[in-house]
Parts: sequence; C-alpha cells; structure tokens
Amino acid sequence: LRNALLPVITYEGYSIGYLFGGAAIIESIFAWPGLGQFTVDSALIRDYPTLMGLSVIIALSVLFANLLADVSYALADPRIRYD
Repeated sequence: LRNALLPVITYEGYSIGYLFGGAAIIESIFAWPGLGQFTVDSALIRDYPTLMGLSVIIALSVLFANLLADVSYALADPRIRYD
C-alpha cells in the first residue's frame, strides 16, 4: 500500500506553488499580513528589489518541496533507488 502514495506525494510536491498563489489572494482579500500580502503590496508600489527577493524565496521553497517529494519517493516505495 506504500507504493500507492506516489501520486499523492507528486501532487503535494507540486501544489506548493499553488499554495503561494492562493495565499496572495486570500491575504489580499482579508487584509491579513503575510508573504502574499507583502508580495502584492510590493507589486502595487513597484518595489522591484523586494519583488526579486520574494521571487527567489518562493522559487527556492518550490525547489525544496520538489526535492522533498523526490526523496520521499524512495521512502514510500522500496523499488525506487537513487544512485
């Protein structure tokens, strides 16, 4: 049954990007302080250095989530081995 987790791991690994997009929308609507609201505010006032920094942070978190999904493949299914 552990090998049935592979599609779930794949979905969860790739959904981190959608999580950041949803956070920006929800934080803007309800005026909650957070990374999404900070991104939207920076875009509205055209603060380009801040936007570049936030883009790097979001890109690194997406890369880390994908790496974590790949590593958890080997833990979930013993047939998968990395050299």
